[in-house]
Amino acid sequence: MSKSTHLTMSEIRKEIDRIDETLIKTLAERQRWVEKAVVVKKRVGLPARDDARLRQVIDHIRVLARAHNVDPALVEAMWTEMLEWFIAYEERSI
Repeated sequence: MSKSTHLTMSEIRKEIDRIDETLIKTLAERQRWVEKAVVVKKRVGLPARDDARLRQVIDHIRVLARAHNVDPALVEAMWTEMLEWFIAYEERSI
């Protein structure tokens, strides 16, 4: 029997909470880099939206999802939402 058979819901929830915190910390780090991109885009006159870059990011995360055995459709939906939010943030900031 695997160890996961003996886990309690409390233990599982504790680990999920730990992972959620890690995800939030990583998202905060990503936002700091988006803020740096805003500074550069303002300075050099680039628009917030770069459709070629968006496609590149989505293609890349789909590859990563497959490599890590995560449903690529789930990851694409989540990233699309996040990217659109960051684009809107950039548009307000530029």
